Amino acid sequence: MTGGGLGGSLKGPGKETESLAQVWVPSRFNLPVDLPRRRKAVLNTFTGALVVLAAETWRQHLASRRQFRCDQAGAAEDAALLQSQGLLVPQNVNELDVVRLHYLSENFSDSRLGVTVVPTLACNLSCAYCFEGTARTPGVVRAWTKRREDQVVQHIASAASGKKAMDICWSGGEPLLAIKTISRVSSLLIPACKQAGMSYSATLLTNGTLLSRDVVGTLEKCGLSYIQVTVDVPAAEKRDRRGRDTAEAVLDNLAFAARRIPTHLRINLGRDEPAEFDRLYDALIRRNLHQHLKRVHFAHVFVPECGPRGCGFAAMPYPIYAQVSTRERRRAKASGLPVDDACWPEEIGCRATTRHSMVIGPDGLLYKCPHDVGLAERSYGSVETGTPTNLANLVPWLMYDWLQYERCAECPALPGCGGGCPHLQRFQPAQFDAMRYCESFLQQLRDRILDRALDAESPQSGVLRVITGKAQPRGGRA
Repeated sequence: MTGGGLGGSLKGPGKETESLAQVWVPSRFNLPVDLPRRRKAVLNTFTGALVVLAAETWRQHLASRRQFRCDQAGAAEDAALLQSQGLLVPQNVNELDVVRLHYLSENFSDSRLGVTVVPTLACNLSCAYCFEGTARTPGVVRAWTKRREDQVVQHIASAASGKKAMDICWSGGEPLLAIKTISRVSSLLIPACKQAGMSYSATLLTNGTLLSRDVVGTLEKCGLSYIQVTVDVPAAEKRDRRGRDTAEAVLDNLAFAARRIPTHLRINLGRDEPAEFDRLYDALIRRNLHQHLKRVHFAHVFVPECGPRGCGFAAMPYPIYAQVSTRERRRAKASGLPVDDACWPEEIGCRATTRHSMVIGPDGLLYKCPHDVGLAERSYGSVETGTPTNLANLVPWLMYDWLQYERCAECPALPGCGGGCPHLQRFQPAQFDAMRYCESFLQQLRDRILDRALDAESPQSGVLRVITGKAQPRGGRA
């Protein structure tokens, strides 16, 4: 797309097309929120642009079923800005087709390889909501042999041929139970990427219990862009296999790790317990983690398809989660924590639906989604040379279409949501519907728009301002 919005690259050969292109209408992906002093904030969920404008300007240009001609007198400057940010689009453009085209081009792009590596399903904790669930191997850590490590490296290197970038995500189980494998495989991939002129980045997802100083020292050599550490509210959800609380030990580890490696903190919301939130924020600030963490975000946890049987875990209803996460995001930010307040994701969609992404399980089997690791019947191949590809398990992921659901095609948040989790939609559709995900996602998004706009609000109530400029969406959120 060009600086002229969706219409900038649509130049027809004749006067009829030229005339049509002069008629502009509000984008179907505009999401407005009322602000004080007769103002509105509007996010375009496709371009990511967030603007604040007077209510009168909204009525003139962006209210439902409005039409605007490029040569309309008296409003050319405002209209040009709204066009440049994608909030006004040519009348003859089908925006759903534009989204589909972008989604497909990103999903089948050859420029980047994404690999989630699961070296073990073993874990030293017993979280009731663990999505590996019955596929886990509690207390059993089968280290990869050198042969397996070489196979994994060779498979990744082959898949990376011709790419410009490689993204590795270390996951589990608890991946730090396999720290030696992480170190050895990283030591092979990093120089190989450098020699090939390919950028390399890596992330690691951990419960934080094993982030000792020695482990952090090893991870510093593994090319990590950041690590993500998970804590829970209530903290009792993260007990070890002997029933011992791990929360304080994890925060102590964080206090050291976050000074050495960029660290994100994920707070899983199991129940709404305000006193627990207060204790967590106080503990983070007491360790100066408000100064050293890069990002804090809140996450919903639900009963997964293959969760532990008979665990008695009851997920927080998604509408309640949406309310609690908005409240706590505001409270955590007010306390000085670096809360993620973005309205628009950096990446759109799910990495599982992209062609050049894979998940490598502990046994060398290949999957598209981490939730399926350990379910051999859902794998599509193996790192073993000569293994045939199971197209029946691969093709449905690659052909997954956001727009197959009528409710998604009509939703203004579609480009930012991507239809929700494809794994839930494919394998747990009843749970997805029961979550009331859509209405709650929209409310969360409106709350974020409101907060972001108020933070950046100008006292000049009549001025149209761009808070967040148009960005080019990316595909493949993990």
